[in-house]
Amino acid sequence: MPFYKKLLIGLAAVAVVAAIIVSAVFYFTSGISDAATDFFATTASSGAPAAYKKASGGFRQAVSEQDFEAIADRLGLARFKSASWPTREMQNGLGKVVGTVTLEGDVTLPATVNLVKNEAGQWQVFNFELSPPGANPGQQAEQPKTPEQPKQVTQPQKPEAPKAAEQKIESTAQPGDSLSARIGDKDWSSSGTGMIAVALGNVLLVQTTPSVQSGDIDLTTLKLQFDATSLQEQALARDCNANGPCIELSRDSHEFLIDRASRQPAVLKITRVDGNAIEGTFSADMESLDGKAAIRDGRFHVTLKPAG
Repeated sequence: MPFYKKLLIGLAAVAVVAAIIVSAVFYFTSGISDAATDFFATTASSGAPAAYKKASGGFRQAVSEQDFEAIADRLGLARFKSASWPTREMQNGLGKVVGTVTLEGDVTLPATVNLVKNEAGQWQVFNFELSPPGANPGQQAEQPKTPEQPKQVTQPQKPEAPKAAEQKIESTAQPGDSLSARIGDKDWSSSGTGMIAVALGNVLLVQTTPSVQSGDIDLTTLKLQFDATSLQEQALARDCNANGPCIELSRDSHEFLIDRASRQPAVLKITRVDGNAIEGTFSADMESLDGKAAIRDGRFHVTLKPAG
């Protein structure tokens, strides 16, 4: 048989194998892509509240139904037409799809969706990022509003807390916003739409959704609460149910609280206030039934949008 015929046969065999591999990948990841598409399709066919009920518990814990309705309205998800997910990943019970969401009028929104499995083994949306029409590359979809943010000050003082009727919801989703730390022996970080910031009078609650980025600890949620108007070092309590400085950590389904036996105090300090941006550091020794975890080199940068 001539060499060129053998070469063609060999190339054809490679192409067939590659096609089989691609088909297998898309077959085994169809569940996460179907769940992502169904989430947005439900928003259009049955409304944002119906889609919200299909999201994971972590999503519903971080974002209220009212907030999600605001997001859906702002992005025009009621006009959802179709979705394409050329990039699909599954690892350690987590799923991720990257592609585009198309709205009526052929408006396309770059999209990234992270998913987790519920107790029944069904994929549910954990969080997502959509770039609104006209956004710059890499710009994250603007999030809904959270209670009115505290006034920025350059020296320690406590302005009068806004009345509940005057509070507005405003979340952080700005480039540069981040919460990071070294937890145990690994570096962890969360940023942008993975963060929710809510003002409760003078107290600012910053909560992250689990980070699934490469190199980060899987399924880690950090809740950090502090007085946004004080530049003094703040002692962090282990219970975030009270309206005061505190820290809580969830890692791989284990709840961590401040280790009472630790000799190192759990503290936070605001190091810089620049306009609407607040920066600071924090550290704490944590414990759970699963063991202990030291949080070191903790840093946060939060941009507070003025209520409009």
